[in-house]
Amino acid sequence: MNSDNARVLLQSTQSVRTLWAGAISRDFVYAVALNAAIWTYFLKGYVESFSTNPSEAFTYLAVAAGLSSLILGLWRVFTRHTYDRIAGLYPDLLVCEQSLEVEPNQGTAGYLRRTIPRLSRILSGEELNPNQKSEAVSFLVRKKSMGRRSHIVIDIIVLAVIIGMFVLCVSIYSKIQLSLAIGSIIATIMGFLLLLFSMLSFQRYPSQAVITAAIAKYEED
Repeated sequence: MNSDNARVLLQSTQSVRTLWAGAISRDFVYAVALNAAIWTYFLKGYVESFSTNPSEAFTYLAVAAGLSSLILGLWRVFTRHTYDRIAGLYPDLLVCEQSLEVEPNQGTAGYLRRTIPRLSRILSGEELNPNQKSEAVSFLVRKKSMGRRSHIVIDIIVLAVIIGMFVLCVSIYSKIQLSLAIGSIIATIMGFLLLLFSMLSFQRYPSQAVITAAIAKYEED
């Protein structure tokens, strides 16, 4: 690839990456805002009706927990899906930057080593040449092993929140209408399953084994 083509492709690919990264930030704001609005509204209803009608008061909590769990689960699916698409851009970015002779500790390679430290074995090691390094990264993308640790931390926090809301719904099960109780519990379970789907189906933090496999695969070529 000549430098002019590499420069054009790099600029267009970076623009797409920036757009998708902005979508992740936007979805985070939407998720926080929606959950804040839900709990503000339903907690207000809970407080106002608790002294006069406890059954109605607990209904507010159940509905809030169910809606909140669904929103959190959907948020993680959309975020993971968007990051999955971003990860698919990294091999092309690396190829373009190699053609433009970008310093290895800068650009996409430097960014990836900082955000996914285990990639240093590929991007900083001497086993692979520059083309093999981008192919190894592409291999990791296909293996769903280009995730970041920050996603794991966020997922664990969301998991704890959803489990807490499930426990809340179960604890007030007998205090509200049966249909609402079942609906709220099902909603929290669906939120949990959506979160689990996002954790297992999209990019995960690479294991040492898959890093070793990527190096071995392209070191032989």
